This record gives sequence, structure tokens and C-alpha cells, in this order.
Amino acid sequence: MKKKIIQLIFVLLASLLVFVIVDNDAGLYQKPVGKIVSVQTTNQQKIEDNYQNTDLQITQALEIQLLNQSKTKVVLTNEVAQSQVTGQVYRVGQQVILQKIGNHYEIMTLKRDALLAAMVVLFVGILLLLTQLRFSVFLMLSLLLNLLYFVVVVLVNVNFTPPVLVLFGFLSLVFAASSLLFVIGPNRQMLYALLTTVLTTLLTFALVFLVLSWTGNADVHFEYLEYVTQNPAQFFFVGTMISVLGAIMDGTGDIVAGLFGLSRQNQLNQIQLTFRDYVRSGFSIGQEIIGTLTNVLFMIFMAEAFPMLLLLLRNGNSWDYIASVGLNLGLLQTLISAIGIVLAVPVTSFVTSFGIVFHEKKEGL
Repeated sequence: MKKKIIQLIFVLLASLLVFVIVDNDAGLYQKPVGKIVSVQTTNQQKIEDNYQNTDLQITQALEIQLLNQSKTKVVLTNEVAQSQVTGQVYRVGQQVILQKIGNHYEIMTLKRDALLAAMVVLFVGILLLLTQLRFSVFLMLSLLLNLLYFVVVVLVNVNFTPPVLVLFGFLSLVFAASSLLFVIGPNRQMLYALLTTVLTTLLTFALVFLVLSWTGNADVHFEYLEYVTQNPAQFFFVGTMISVLGAIMDGTGDIVAGLFGLSRQNQLNQIQLTFRDYVRSGFSIGQEIIGTLTNVLFMIFMAEAFPMLLLLLRNGNSWDYIASVGLNLGLLQTLISAIGIVLAVPVTSFVTSFGIVFHEKKEGL
């Protein structure tokens, strides 16, 4: 225990050191980087809209010390609402990235690389502290490779505009195979987790497409999907496919791991279970995870929907309109993921149980 505490302190100190180093890397930037050394509020004005929403309009005079390039001081004016809905209230000590237009500077964004780097070091350090080195390395490789796959597929879609569902369907398959391969390893357990994940995902979308076809997409407003330059319905299902895949892979991975663990334990105790016994065990494991996974999905949906929900309510919109515009697609995506989680239980239980029993009989166990 003492050793773990010392290691945790070392991780915290390493994270702090990285923060300090990266916080002083302004010289590596091509764009002007400055530090706010003085903030004065020159004006405050109460504002109110047609729906009696009140806010405070603040005007700030910012004195910024440039940290690279000329290293001079510049003074800028920042007008922002106190709620910071459309801007940022700046404080002394913050670093900002600027752009120069003519002889004037404008703030582009806050410089956040120091905090991000420190959080990455903290995450990796705690991961190494709580897990084996091999598992931690493979997990990080899996995350980096999935990010690389995603960037490549997005570039392909932007430059060549192939069939979107086919392209991202292939990406989902690669996501699942790569993640399971690095996390579980190249073994039978990984193959069954991948097989059941793919089968459950296909079954889920087949069911969803069938229902939507029968109902003619009634009350499903794909046109409300924001900032899409191609068919919005296709991109909704692309996002849903990746979301559903993650939820299903979590469920199938737990059930497969549980059944394989049960098989190994029974072999040690020289107990032979039937196909029905394994299926019942799979359903038992599934019942334990369905509730938690579904609630996690719903809470993620509510967290994403809350800002838009509050904004729409503040602007006098009815609940019927909010349900159609602000909650419609997110709720549908959550329901599809929940359907996938439920279907994962029987699919994984039957397929994995059959494979385990077949292998045991083949090996004479």
C-alpha cells in the first residue's frame, strides 16, 4: 500500500512537471501567443430578450504580454455576456492564441495544451499504476490506432465521397476487431467477442431499419441533424452505428469473458456443464449488465441534451417542439443502443455456449 501511495505521488508530480513545461512552450508556436497580465472591466450593461431572459453584457480591456515573436504588450477589447454563451470572460494569468490582422490582434482561443498534456500524463500514469504494463501499452496502442483509423476514413469520405454506410460500417468492424485484439489478445475469447458483437450489431440494425421502413420514418426528423453536408439520415446511422458498437462490445465482452472463465473453472474442478447450463449462465451475466449499461447510455444522452434543452426552454419553446427538435434523434440513438444491449444477451449466450461446448467435446474435456 505504501509503495502504491509513493507511485501515485510520483505520477502527480510528473503531471505537474509536464504542465509547467508545456505551459512555457510558446516559442514552439507559429501564431502569436500571449499571457493576460491585466484585466479591467470598463462597462457592464444589463440586457434582456423577448422572453425575459436577463444577462449582463461585460466589456473588458485586456492587456496581453506576447510570449513569442515581438514580445511586446497589446491591449484588446473583449465584449461578452456574463453567461459566456457566445464568448469567454478572461482572467489574469490565462494564455491565449492570437491572430494578427493588419496592425491589430484578435484572440482566437485559449491556449489549453498544458492542461491537456498534464491530463494525458495523469491518465497514463494511473493506468500503469492500476494495471499491468502489457495491458496498459496495448490499450494505449488500441486507442491511438482507432483514432488513426477514424481520421483516415474521414479523409476518404471527404475526398472521394464513397457510400457512407458501407465505409463507416467497415470502420466499425475495424474498430471492433482492433480493440478486442489489443485488449483481449489473439485467442478464441476474442474471436467469440468479435463474432457476437458483429452479429448483434447486424441484427439490431436490421430490426431498426425494418421498423423505420414499416412506419415510414414517422416522427423521426433527420433534417434536424446539424452541420451535415450529405444525406443527414445516413450520417445519423453512421454515428449510431459507432455508438451501438461500443455499447454492444461492452456487453458481449463481459458475457464471453464470464462464460470462458466458467469453462476454465469447471475444467479445474472436473465439472462438465451442458449447453443449457452455459446459456443460463450467459443470461444471468447479461441480466446484471443490461440495467447498468442502459442507464449509462441514458445519462450520457441527458448530459449531451441538457444545454440545448435549457436553451430551447429559455427561448419560449414548447415541450412538443423540444421533443421533436432537441431530443428526437438523441433519444432514438439511445433506444437503438439499448435494443442492441438487450439483443447482445441471447446472441452472445447462445453463440458462445455452443462454441464452448463444441470445443470441450472436441478436446474430450
